[in-house]
Amino acid sequence: MLPEDLVLPDDLREALRGVRSMGAITGAGVSAESGIPTYRGSGGLYDDPEEGDRTVEALSGPTLRRDPDRTWHVVAELARRSVAARPNPGHEALARIEAALPRFVLLTQNVDGLHREAGSRNVIDIHGDVLDTRCMACGLTGRLTREELRELDAAPSCPACDGTLRPDAVLFGEMLPAAKVASMQAAFYDDPPELVLIAGTTAVFPYIADPVAHAARSGRLTVEVNPEPTFVSDAVRWSIRGTAGTVLPAIAAELT
Repeated sequence: MLPEDLVLPDDLREALRGVRSMGAITGAGVSAESGIPTYRGSGGLYDDPEEGDRTVEALSGPTLRRDPDRTWHVVAELARRSVAARPNPGHEALARIEAALPRFVLLTQNVDGLHREAGSRNVIDIHGDVLDTRCMACGLTGRLTREELRELDAAPSCPACDGTLRPDAVLFGEMLPAAKVASMQAAFYDDPPELVLIAGTTAVFPYIADPVAHAARSGRLTVEVNPEPTFVSDAVRWSIRGTAGTVLPAIAAELT
């Protein structure tokens, strides 16, 4: 339930009842309620500029190529911080919405895999999944368990060629995967859904903010859910101050 001082606007509730297609866009704020640290915003890693700079540098493509042990050390440390992470009511609400609507797509910046654990299926994980691996020598792909990731103290080796594995996720300074960009284009630009909802992200990256702006220009319904104002707050029709785990279940109740 929403807190007493936070209710969905009547016109939003009315608009939601006729929606048959939806595109959701999520960021680290959705997983923060599962215990996974965010990067930006209140309480994020960037609140401590020195720690934020060290984290960004370690989680970059150049550092991975130069010192893969350092990259994996930080990835494992972040995993240890979120040892008890499980899908929260925000993840679960989006999975219920997907099951109820004829058309649904979820674009996420998150690399934790919690949306799929919650039951979401049509997911464009634009930054990949930190549990997925790819050999930098032979290209073999694989997947770690959460326990294996947490226990790493150095870069893991490829079981096929003994080369160095990398997280099959987009690191700072790397390009987005072309196939996922094409999926995003088809889902959010070629034929935008009736409703585009963005939650738990400051939307500083253009490829996250632009689908929302495009939906607004195309006359679609646009909703933001975030505790603080963001780069898209002025572009959406409804900007709701609150956490995803609190607000998304209320939105799901109107759509399912």
